[in-house]
Amino acid sequence: MEPIKQLANLAGLQQSYVHAQGHIEHIALADQQALLSAMGCDLTSPQTIAKQIEQLQRQPWQDVVAPVQVLTEHSPLMVRLQQPATTASSNWQWQIVTEEQQHFSGQQNIATSDIIARQQIAGTDYLALNLTIDIALPQGYHQLTLSDGSQQYQQQLIVTPARCFQLQDQAILHKTMGPAIQLYAVRSARNWGIGDFTDLKNLVAPLAELGNDFIGLNPLHALYPGLPQDCSPYSPNSRQWLNTLYVALEQTPDFSDCQAAQQLVKSQQFQTRLQRCRAAADVDYHAVSSLKAEVGSLLYQHFKQQHLACNSDRAAQFRQFIAESDTSLLTLARYQVLQAVLFSRDMSMACWQNFPPEYQNPHSAAVRQFAADNSDAIEQQLYLQWLAQLQLAEVKAECQQRGMAIGLYCDVAVGANSNSAESWGAPEDFLMQLSVGAPPDIMAPKGQNWGLLAYNPKTLRQKAYQPFIQLIRANMRFAGALRLDHVMALLRLWCCPPGADATAGGYISMPADDLFAIMALESQRNHCVVIGEDLGTVPVEISQLMAKYQVMSYRVFMLEQKAGSYQHRDQTYPALALATVTTHDMPTLVGFWHEHDLALRHQLDLFPSAQIAANLEQLRKDEKQLLCDELQLEHGDVSQLVRNSHLYLAATPARLMAYQLEDLLLVATPVNIPGTSTEYPNWRRKLPLEFEQALQQSDVRELITAMAVKRRSD
Repeated sequence: MEPIKQLANLAGLQQSYVHAQGHIEHIALADQQALLSAMGCDLTSPQTIAKQIEQLQRQPWQDVVAPVQVLTEHSPLMVRLQQPATTASSNWQWQIVTEEQQHFSGQQNIATSDIIARQQIAGTDYLALNLTIDIALPQGYHQLTLSDGSQQYQQQLIVTPARCFQLQDQAILHKTMGPAIQLYAVRSARNWGIGDFTDLKNLVAPLAELGNDFIGLNPLHALYPGLPQDCSPYSPNSRQWLNTLYVALEQTPDFSDCQAAQQLVKSQQFQTRLQRCRAAADVDYHAVSSLKAEVGSLLYQHFKQQHLACNSDRAAQFRQFIAESDTSLLTLARYQVLQAVLFSRDMSMACWQNFPPEYQNPHSAAVRQFAADNSDAIEQQLYLQWLAQLQLAEVKAECQQRGMAIGLYCDVAVGANSNSAESWGAPEDFLMQLSVGAPPDIMAPKGQNWGLLAYNPKTLRQKAYQPFIQLIRANMRFAGALRLDHVMALLRLWCCPPGADATAGGYISMPADDLFAIMALESQRNHCVVIGEDLGTVPVEISQLMAKYQVMSYRVFMLEQKAGSYQHRDQTYPALALATVTTHDMPTLVGFWHEHDLALRHQLDLFPSAQIAANLEQLRKDEKQLLCDELQLEHGDVSQLVRNSHLYLAATPARLMAYQLEDLLLVATPVNIPGTSTEYPNWRRKLPLEFEQALQQSDVRELITAMAVKRRSD
């Protein structure tokens, strides 16, 4: 095997993949070299390549005990020990401390019959042996300590269930449905130009009354207070914490007690700005952020003087929230303030990689000094995060009170932004020199480069998967269902080297079996259904893992416009799936029918060639004809298309069904155009009506009710 290919195999870089259209694509040698260099490999000479091959071959054998082992409940506990043959120990003492602080211990002797593998590396013979411990561990996170009398070794044991949580586990047997909304896009008579958590809470009762069991949401991840224009929910600052722009400040107890904030909001100047924000067709993030920053600052000062200064019960609740949160919260708050301060001086400081060197390390003396000098601003970010958590908890409680089977259906982005607090706080967790995306497919013929970071699989294992565990746990906190954007990321990630476009990428392997098993554990603990967004280039291994762990597939009606989809409806929309007519990355039904999306792609030069554009235009004509034939549509009747497609989908076996309010309101423009950033105002478009008005429209109410009837009866 050629050295570069051998190195790629050892580094987890796949050399080929099956294209979305079914043929095999091979990664060019030059692209493999660029990717390996970005992963930290030294390719300057045959000698350095050979040395790294040897290091990677030796690496798996250098741990006496792996840092982590993931095993299914009721499986035997076998610990793999690896030692040089000349110094291998045969007598071992073990101790297990469970998550509930139960202690178990014992002693074990290893015989030659326990040897399961041998390997010679650089003249040294290594032995792998199985140490079997006869103990039945419950589900959870436990700590194993092994000792051979002279050295101690530790391993995190993660014992998982066989599958994810399902609604039938709580005796909920009917098929469910709910709207998928972009929270920022919600209009109301009271919000400040952006949908907020009070709007969300106010949506629960009328939607539950119409037979909805969940409300689907865009990712609610923390963004960038100092850079409000960076508004994509899929390019987050931190995926563990919330976007504080969604806090309804005037609905907090502190606003009720703060005269200064009330007077500011009542002032003519503030009201004029507020009305302008409400009336705008798109969310004006700069203006909204300015309004909320002014009031938020007054509320924090009031909270500091009236509660923190006298150690009130409310102050104690805030301090308890801080104490119970992991270090990522303080890291985020410090980063938000530091980034905003530096960016205000120099716009190149949006990325922490461009910060002065003393600020690039979150643990440096300079950062600690900055934190001390800006303690109020940092504590204000913590305060706003606390308010966000409280208000979203109220929404969850409202969903439960109104009898929603699921409640909030949340979404987690596939990666953190390269200039995020996540990467600043723990750069070792990520492949910092690579950008995540997707290879070319029908939705994005030029491929996609999302500017996001992939987890470093080596670091994940060394940290016993803690970054992933914290991510899933945080996003299930308020959710009854969780969608994993681009679920293929648990198996492999399409990564692009610096400066390259999306076609010059390659797939890097991830520890999928362990990640799926951990997700099942957190799913069961949080009573949270898991949906995997499996669109685009989907390897068969992902489908197998999703079936094994009962992760729901993501089935999109508008991507299934081929004759076989109708003839085999139950296979196209199986029970273990969430079905939806369209998605936030696709045109609305009106836009699809009038081909607005194709016109926009021409306008934005998103087609790689005229031939591909012509092929997609012909495909659209064929799809529209098929829709007319199968759904008995009259050409040009978009209202009929909306009604019939939603009722068709409602009757499928899929246990969950989501619909877009935009489609019911006949909105033509898309939320987002994949492959664009500044070319189109992504993540800004609002709904055309206040939600109270939208849900009172007779055609909207009648269609939602009809869908609910089909969901409950079929």
